Amino acid sequence: MLTINKIDVAYDQVQVLFELSLSVSRGEILCLLGRNGAGKTTTLKSIMGLLPLRAGRIEFDGEPLNELAAHLVPTKGIAYVPQGRRLFSELSVQQNMEIGLMTSGAGKETKDYALSLFPRLQERLKQRAETLSGGEQQMLAMARAICTKPEVILLDEPTEGLQPSMTSLIRDVIVQMKQQNVAVILVEQHVDAVLSIADRVTFIEHGTNADTVQAAQLQENPSLIQQYLGV
Repeated sequence: MLTINKIDVAYDQVQVLFELSLSVSRGEILCLLGRNGAGKTTTLKSIMGLLPLRAGRIEFDGEPLNELAAHLVPTKGIAYVPQGRRLFSELSVQQNMEIGLMTSGAGKETKDYALSLFPRLQERLKQRAETLSGGEQQMLAMARAICTKPEVILLDEPTEGLQPSMTSLIRDVIVQMKQQNVAVILVEQHVDAVLSIADRVTFIEHGTNADTVQAAQLQENPSLIQQYLGV
């Protein structure tokens, strides 16, 4: 479905990704694990067209994504929830969600579905995004992404800094998206949480795919976690 084939990516003259390859299928949760600076966030930004490729190719259902301008990538069914949420802080909850709806051309049914996943947002539709709690802002960032009706969703540290109950809610929504046949690429530092929901885990080390294994294998033999993460 979504494939990354030997991509090289740099920030100016500093190369970060080196012939990195990975793939994710519909209804699959692929988790990217690696130390800080390994290239996980850079991988997600590259998929979204926010960073140009020096080499390689990114395809979605056989169509090259890396040839598209960044603002066109979401229209192909790729949604991105970046680290730090990146909401339109001065706009209301409803207005942030409507931006997602505009991307997909979706209507009330899609909005109602997103709100059913995060009922608390229903009570705050007219509230400015900047006045929400951290957990509520994460809900809104994910709800806005869901309003684009994604076939693939990229999540960068979605539970960072959240209390356990909020972390559990976010994980439950990710699993529901998988059940809706959405492909999920998840960057997360909470290893235990990841292993409970992921299908496969790709370890990124020094900007390349060091290994990809079934999550069940890591649960049975966590030595790779120690090898690649030192935890």
